[in-house]
Amino acid sequence: MPTEHVVTTESRTPTFSPHHAPARAVDPGDVVTFETGDVAYQRLADGEAVDDIGLENFNLVTGPVAVNGASAGDVLRIDVLDVEIERAWSVWLPEFGGLGTKTDAVQVRQIEETADGKMRITDDLTVEKAPMIGCVGVAPEEGEASTFMPAHPTGGNMDLRELSPGATVWLPVQVDDALLSVGDLHAAMGRGEPTWVSFEAAGRARVRVDLADEPVAEGLTVPRLRVGSTTLCLGMGESLEEAHQHALDQAFDVLTGVHGLSDFDAYAYASAEVGMRLGGPVCPMVLAEVPDPRR
Repeated sequence: MPTEHVVTTESRTPTFSPHHAPARAVDPGDVVTFETGDVAYQRLADGEAVDDIGLENFNLVTGPVAVNGASAGDVLRIDVLDVEIERAWSVWLPEFGGLGTKTDAVQVRQIEETADGKMRITDDLTVEKAPMIGCVGVAPEEGEASTFMPAHPTGGNMDLRELSPGATVWLPVQVDDALLSVGDLHAAMGRGEPTWVSFEAAGRARVRVDLADEPVAEGLTVPRLRVGSTTLCLGMGESLEEAHQHALDQAFDVLTGVHGLSDFDAYAYASAEVGMRLGGPVCPMVLAEVPDPRR
């Protein structure tokens, strides 16, 4: 039987680093609940300035967790089992994000959950609750990687709507023990996080942590996701054009290497079925959505 672990908000950090002491060690197959907080948003709602709070404190992650037996060159498999939302906020900051020019004052509103499980913006305006993980990653080989921006080959603040219960994310391991951290929970978020802010939330993310042995994760150097019968290849680059090509090249490799299609059949299938869309806003990211071929 896998062991259940809980990592509380006493172990939080604004970076991924090989030098962070692990909050605990787990075995492959164990289940870990990462608790996350919203202190920065509460302080903002109480009238404190962003500069006094520190921008890095808005995206703290919980961890890290050492994964016994994980070595550099391995791939970590994270199955998202549940995301529980305790409290959520909508925050509008001047000059921040896609609509930052539309306000000249900080505006903060706690978003309550209705009796039927929706998120209430006003008494007559609600949206579906859709809990997800915004930031998940492992330590880079050296130095520190921000939990805010950019995202990294080892994960980070990817803000991918698909990181919801039922999804799998694979992360390439660069250091022994992997050092996994999770944070930035959202109660709801538009695809691509258009405003750079979602319904930012405190809560708990429960995940299964394992070492990957599936062909789809073999030799992986950037994160990759799986939702239902669709593989999502994450492309990164210095520009959106580079990220688009990176994602599409991976999609082709999945179709030929994992599903065994010939080059032309993979090309034809990609032309008809593969979807391309933007990832999160913190750096050039593009997702190639690859539905399993129907034989």
